[in-house]
Amino acid sequence: MNYESFFGLRERPFRKAPQERFLFPRAPFLSLTQALSQEKKPRVVILSGGHGHGKSLSLLCLPFALGEGVELAIVSRGAPTLQGILTEALLSLGLAGTLPPDAPEETLLGIYQSVVSGLMDEGLSFVLAVDDAQRLSQDTLRDLESLVSLEPSWEGRATLLLAWEVGPTLPKAALSSKPLVFALGPLSEEELKGYVAHRLLVAGRKTKLFPQDALRALHSQGKGDTLLINDLAERALMTAWAAGKKEVSAAHVLQAKASLENPMRVREEGARVAAGLEAGRDRIRAMAGKTPLITLGAICLAALLVTGYLLIPKHDSESSEAALARGPVAAAKAPGPVAPPVPAGEAIPAAEPKAAPADGPGLGLPTPPSAILSLPRNGLALVVDRSITMSRLWQGGIAGPGLKAEVALPEISAPGLYLVGRPQSRTPLIFQYPPAKEIPKEASLRLWKQVESFLPQDILPLVVGEGPDLRKAAPAKLGDAIRDRLKAWTRSQELNLPDELASLYAPEFNFFEPGRKDRTILRENFRQALASEMRTSGEVRLTLSEPLILLDPRDHDRVWAVFSLKYDSKLRHDIGLRTLVFERRGGEWLVTAELWIKEVNLRT
Repeated sequence: MNYESFFGLRERPFRKAPQERFLFPRAPFLSLTQALSQEKKPRVVILSGGHGHGKSLSLLCLPFALGEGVELAIVSRGAPTLQGILTEALLSLGLAGTLPPDAPEETLLGIYQSVVSGLMDEGLSFVLAVDDAQRLSQDTLRDLESLVSLEPSWEGRATLLLAWEVGPTLPKAALSSKPLVFALGPLSEEELKGYVAHRLLVAGRKTKLFPQDALRALHSQGKGDTLLINDLAERALMTAWAAGKKEVSAAHVLQAKASLENPMRVREEGARVAAGLEAGRDRIRAMAGKTPLITLGAICLAALLVTGYLLIPKHDSESSEAALARGPVAAAKAPGPVAPPVPAGEAIPAAEPKAAPADGPGLGLPTPPSAILSLPRNGLALVVDRSITMSRLWQGGIAGPGLKAEVALPEISAPGLYLVGRPQSRTPLIFQYPPAKEIPKEASLRLWKQVESFLPQDILPLVVGEGPDLRKAAPAKLGDAIRDRLKAWTRSQELNLPDELASLYAPEFNFFEPGRKDRTILRENFRQALASEMRTSGEVRLTLSEPLILLDPRDHDRVWAVFSLKYDSKLRHDIGLRTLVFERRGGEWLVTAELWIKEVNLRT
């Protein structure tokens, strides 16, 4: 057992990596969103604050807080030149595959002006947000201001937002217009109470966990710095768990502070914590045989596929920067705590489920359908099979997929493969490729309501098909062939090989992203754009989860690979859910469709 399940949490509430659902909307942030949501918007806005006061997280959450009428481009690395700023802004707006190779500043400026004017023609307003703006020169700041006033019709509809670290002088003298300034200071004691309660609620805890004395200690020791408060709260939870206590005390917070200040010293308090940890382990071992559902809870929380934790390093503060460099997505209302749904159906409490022949001996569990070519440990896939009266939720284990839950069969008749869910935008997502004439929207959402209580995230791979389709034997080594293509896909990007990467795609392929128009991309144009980007991207690092590989029940020459992806380079930093659709053409597996859902569009 980990401390999350011990305290009834679905996940860690105080992790460092910024995640929009954990945003505690403070008064300056609310005032900022109000200023950017009014009909006539200011030309320049500054969000100032010290390190750890929430500026970067505020930028990350703005797309959700501003609503659908505002498009946001985020420049997160403080690019020193106008060319670099334009490149990052256009990449943030989703133009990675369309920028011409080696585009000069003038060309980029023309594209930018055309894109923003197009947004205005659609009735949208525009915000150009720049993080760490205090690093920029005064000349670059003047250039930035000019980017929101290129045309007279942009007045009152385009805004420059600068996130500014407290310390350097605010750039008022470098700007032609007087900026609105919103300051994020340290958390007050009252704000701290709301901050802690909000994070615990989002993580699944409704009842009090930090009593008043612990909150006072957390405020005095954390000095209002949210990064330090997160560290202290996390360690205090672990200390209380080790001691077998169901609440965090002020003493646990002080022990957490001592461990941060003196990590290498073995002190009397540390020895007591260690003794409490061993005693806690003894209690957990004693409980394990009595409460198998505890193990099930740990499995649910550990599910990594479909952005369970999205590969964010759990103890690396540097991951915050990488997690922030994401472009805008379909906007929604400001995130807030959502009451967990009432569980529906019976989950099978098996820590390491093993499959057995349907209705056969052994555990008596049904055999996973052959459509699941690969299901990583703790990954999830839902199969709708018309030969039975139940839909089955499968979870990856050491011995292969095991049955996690069964729910009533919905009225879905069309065979196919879908991604179903309700992501952060609150707009139901049902994705199928090739697109069907009639997607079973209502039935899929009814099914989603039945299984969402079992899920640690908001997107679920869904296999839909007739029973006989699902039981057809998959071609031998098909999963291995797709994994080999994924390895080549990864290697060609990390080694900056645009020709090799482009060769993995069909001559024409489709690109899908929530909130944006579907695009058909020519492989040659794709190759040229890759070559241009790779010349300036520097070292590329890709981190992929183990893929969920699914055979389309309608066409055994089509396979889906679904995985979490973290991409890092000098130009781009993306985290999200990637789906590559492979089709066999002339004996070769080529990517014919790609779905990209950014992490900020997945979380609740």
